[in-house]
Amino acid sequence: MNRSLDASAGVLDVDLDLPLPTVTGGAIEVRCLLRRGSVPVGVIDLTVPAAGLDPDTLDAAVRPERWTAADRDILDPDAAGLTVAIATRDRPEALGRALASVRASAAPPARIVVVDNAPSDDASARLVASLAATDPRIVYVREDRPGLARAHNAALPHVTTPHVAFTDDDVVVDPWWTARLEAAFAAADDVACVTGLIFPAELRTPEQWWIERAAGFAKGFERRIVDPAVEAGRDPLFPYAAGTYGSGANMAFATDALRALGGFDDALGAGSGSLGGDDLAAIHAVLAAGHRLVYEPAAIVFHHHHRDYDALRRQVYGYGAGLTAYLTSLVVARPVTALHMVRRAAGGARHALAPSSPRNSRRPSTHRELARVERAGMLSGPWRYVRTYRRLAGAGR
Repeated sequence: MNRSLDASAGVLDVDLDLPLPTVTGGAIEVRCLLRRGSVPVGVIDLTVPAAGLDPDTLDAAVRPERWTAADRDILDPDAAGLTVAIATRDRPEALGRALASVRASAAPPARIVVVDNAPSDDASARLVASLAATDPRIVYVREDRPGLARAHNAALPHVTTPHVAFTDDDVVVDPWWTARLEAAFAAADDVACVTGLIFPAELRTPEQWWIERAAGFAKGFERRIVDPAVEAGRDPLFPYAAGTYGSGANMAFATDALRALGGFDDALGAGSGSLGGDDLAAIHAVLAAGHRLVYEPAAIVFHHHHRDYDALRRQVYGYGAGLTAYLTSLVVARPVTALHMVRRAAGGARHALAPSSPRNSRRPSTHRELARVERAGMLSGPWRYVRTYRRLAGAGR
């Protein structure tokens, strides 16, 4: 019997090891994730006509023979050594969706910690309580001080497993996500961080397409083992361009290593005065300490990008502010870092600002204002961080 996939959300997830489906839901442009079993092998953009695509037409478009996988499904998936931490704030519906996906994992994690960050009501608490009544793995933590880094740090005392994965309430995790994260820690010696592929959950609006093309959430389809001893001689921006190795919606750490590094910087993160950068700082800390990082594309989460322009504008401003706030945090923690950065300043400026840089060349020509918005955020990041840091230091935190 022929399967059918609905393209109306603007995304498709196609397993090339199965008979190709009929695609309905046109006319629409879609981004198609191609897999071999649980392993992603590539992505293509398709235009689905109003009449849809039959399997033969889809076969001609994706050309399955072009795509091979380096490995296949894990035969005995295991995530008993993994805790999943989800930070949330006033989005119980999204949280319920995220929790359902984690609980449906092929390899169930040992524990799921939900951190309710500065909530305005008890809706998320009631949701988690109802689920925890039948699933003892679920732990509810309330952190009244706003900020994503604070929420992540609030989860750490409840982690008793060797590894901890962090994701957000606006994602749906792939069934193989936990197993792939856990397996990646064994890919090399001294792996202290694993990041994975972030794919859009929907692309219904121009704003969602813009952030998908511009943000670079996907870091490719080959596993990458980042060894600081090698990378330092290869990349002149190492280890400062931490965003090239992963993003906060899909990252996991060796618990002891993360604790030894001090956890997350409370003066960073969405919801703080710095507006972002906590994930960059944590990834940087791992690499600067000499630990290895693994980018595992088969560890997939599906992210719900903002649909409207105002939300996108705020997000882009926050990305800019978070980037320079994170860099400022390195100097505040270790002032001699400023000298190291100066030697890389020209390359860093080109990476961040030049239209032809790998970071910026993929950005769509629409929404031109957003480049100015991001630069404004970058200019605000240093004073935002210093102000937030001083406020926390004055409060003894």
